[in-house]
Amino acid sequence: MRKILLLLALAFLILVFYQKQITTILPTFNATNEPTVISKGHYGQTLMLEVTFSHEGFDTWLENLKAPYPLLLLDSAWIERSPAMIEIIKDKRIPTALLGHNSTDYTNEKILEEEITVYKKSLGKEPLWFMTKDYVFPEDLKKLIFNRRINMLIPTALWHKDLPLEDGLIMSVPIHANSIINFEQLTLFMQQSPVVSIEENVFGYQLKTKRFPQ
Repeated sequence: MRKILLLLALAFLILVFYQKQITTILPTFNATNEPTVISKGHYGQTLMLEVTFSHEGFDTWLENLKAPYPLLLLDSAWIERSPAMIEIIKDKRIPTALLGHNSTDYTNEKILEEEITVYKKSLGKEPLWFMTKDYVFPEDLKKLIFNRRINMLIPTALWHKDLPLEDGLIMSVPIHANSIINFEQLTLFMQQSPVVSIEENVFGYQLKTKRFPQ
């Protein structure tokens, strides 16, 4: 009996060590088995914000934001010049992803690597999701991102207050220098139409994968 208990204890320790190694080695995941761009889910609605510019009132809106949160797609240049808002995002644990350049800007791997480095340095982890600013993914870029175990995403539609809702909808709000954004309308929409995470929308459950900074 003692030998059996010792063997069970040893097996448990090995399992715990193995799981720790897996979560350390694989801080990201592939949502698909091949380079595929996800543009629609199945369950509820997801709201994304494409952030490249800090409009007046955006920091206050972030501070007052309540769960369930939208997904913030953050431009690497915005990340570098917005440390105070990055701290708000981290403190509130608002989900984030990496917003890239236009697809034509990725002439080599260095641009993507630099963006990932900035994201990882500020947020302490690699991005799980990536989107180009023009919503286009050439085949070479798709393979490059997929091999980094990062998932590709584009919206089903751009959000507006009269957008008809349907299950699986992925809505995006561009927050660029030339964008017109009404944060009060956006807050009201989120209060009246609760959103779900991108993982819950695609898979039907909230992702609980533990991730460690590398």
